Amino acid sequence: MKFNPIFRILLITLALTAAAHAQETPFGQQETTGTVPNSLFHDKQKAENLFFDASRAKVTDNATKALQLYGECVAEDPSNDAAWYELALLYYNQNDAKKAIECAEKAYNLDPANKWYALSLAGLYANNSQFAEAVKIYRVLVNNNPAETDYAFELANTWLQMDKPDEAIAIYNQLEERFGITEEFSMQKHRIYLAMGKDKKAMEELEILAAANPADSRILSLLAEFYLIRGYDDKALQTYQQIQKIDPENPYINISLADYYRKKGDLHKATESLKAGFANPYLDANTKVQVLMTYFSQLDEYEGIRDDLTELSRILSEVHPNEPRVLMLRGEILMMNEDWAGALEAFKKVNELDPGKYQVWENILRILAINDDIEALADQSSTASELFPVQPLPYYFNGYANYQLKQYDKASRALSTGMKFVVNDNAMLADFYSLSGDVYHAAGKDAEAFASYESALRQNPDNAAVLNNYAYYLSLKGEQLARAAEMAEKANKLSPDNPTYLDTWAWVYYKSGNCTRAAELMERVVQLDNNPDATVLEHYGDVLYKLGKTSEALQWWQKAKAAGEGSQWLDKKINNGELYE
Repeated sequence: MKFNPIFRILLITLALTAAAHAQETPFGQQETTGTVPNSLFHDKQKAENLFFDASRAKVTDNATKALQLYGECVAEDPSNDAAWYELALLYYNQNDAKKAIECAEKAYNLDPANKWYALSLAGLYANNSQFAEAVKIYRVLVNNNPAETDYAFELANTWLQMDKPDEAIAIYNQLEERFGITEEFSMQKHRIYLAMGKDKKAMEELEILAAANPADSRILSLLAEFYLIRGYDDKALQTYQQIQKIDPENPYINISLADYYRKKGDLHKATESLKAGFANPYLDANTKVQVLMTYFSQLDEYEGIRDDLTELSRILSEVHPNEPRVLMLRGEILMMNEDWAGALEAFKKVNELDPGKYQVWENILRILAINDDIEALADQSSTASELFPVQPLPYYFNGYANYQLKQYDKASRALSTGMKFVVNDNAMLADFYSLSGDVYHAAGKDAEAFASYESALRQNPDNAAVLNNYAYYLSLKGEQLARAAEMAEKANKLSPDNPTYLDTWAWVYYKSGNCTRAAELMERVVQLDNNPDATVLEHYGDVLYKLGKTSEALQWWQKAKAAGEGSQWLDKKINNGELYE
């Protein structure tokens, strides 16, 4: 049986008052006098003893014993209202609604003026769906206690449980006549009208409440939001403007106006209102961040939103310069705009305030890698891996930085450690193996390099970069050329018109003796690459030489010389006009 919480409170309170009452005049009856027969006095004394024994059993959680003794008590003295109440409580705890109500009725009938008995019985009636009986009691309570609004609320709620909302509203109207317009009464009627589907009446209640409180910006905001939801846009705007006049420093008004303008499709005014709201120091930073993140998730909504986001984040960071969450969002927006320097500055400030945020460190490492700041990347990734020893990416960045610095042993150690912490991410594990292969190859450890590439391809067979590098290094050694050709072809299918991958494919054909096909591919390479490096140009010269086009080969070797550092034989090729390998 579900029971109204107020009943539990009333039951406990009544138990205490009843016990005290019983000590003064047992069970609410008159004291014995010399005119009372001794037998009757003896019965009263016996009932009193039973009551206290029952109460002692109840306190010691012996409910069965308490139930028995209270039963004996009312058998000895049926007029003991307190004992009937205790029985009602015990039966209620045993989920016996019928007996609980019977006992509560006994207590109430013995002392109908006791408001606690009345509330308890009314609560039991309501929880047992005997709403008509509950209404009768609540009406008596309301009439006898006109200043107690709680009784009126219970009566109104009972009418609602009986699906009679008009009677409930009548109760609140009576309360308003007695006490005037209050937010509690108005909002109750507002909600009831909404449940009845009477939106206009619900709106009128808010309007009446707002008229009674013309300087309360919070109530006006409720009215404005209701106008906005129900499509009364002009009234909503007028109400928001009223709030601005009476409470110009209201921290939420500009956010509300921004929402209004946004729904109306005036995104420029929405943004201007947001800027004003963000500049208000009384609006907390977390609310501003939530609003900005909403915009952040709708980048395609209108042209220029990136600029607006950037400006809003700037205002936010200036008003709240020491809020890590604000600076984090500012940095991410600047990253989105590829303002690497600004983003790096924001993330470094976050680290000063709270160095324990891993995502901040990861962002810093990504920016350093993008900016090719290898020395800083090596240093910061080392620190990050110490702070977050089970995060794999700092080890990856450290391996990459040391690879670029030609510190191959350090790079291998970092990558070997980091890949141990990669969990359920085959793509990342493939990247670790791929970079390890590059490191081993640079260190002259081809066997280890090829083993790493094989591991990378097991994790991700469609990694075009691994396929390309593995094929190229095999072709340089003249090993497994058929396998190298398959991998080079697959890399080019995965990433078409990539000059680097086309050069590798051409070189595999060249090493396999198919110079005609190699030349076709190299021609495509120089068409796609506006600024080919020395290696690519030298390769084209080598291919042409094998096809007997020596004068053209010499021209491409000379271009390679002008483009930068080629192979160790490039100068000799140019000087002698012959191919050396």
